[in-house]
Amino acid sequence: MTILLALLYPLAIQYQRGGYWRILAPLTLFTAVIDIVANYTELAVLTLDFPREGETTFSKRCARLIHQDGWAGSVGRLTQRYCNFFMAGHIE
Repeated sequence: MTILLALLYPLAIQYQRGGYWRILAPLTLFTAVIDIVANYTELAVLTLDFPREGETTFSKRCARLIHQDGWAGSVGRLTQRYCNFFMAGHIE
């Protein structure tokens, strides 16, 4: 599920550009569902950290994880670099 999310994210994020990118709306919705499910299942196990209130997507949780030491912080910083490559400033 995480690999699928990583593959779909670059396409789904283009939806926010508008214009003809709006045809990706179904893909964006599917990616959002995958993101939420993965955040509460395998990504919670991978980081050994369960999402807190308001952290429905993994990118929202990464904003907190990037400031931690250890495994969870490493995963958060790696995800931050990946997401910000496609959409600058997405995770601060």
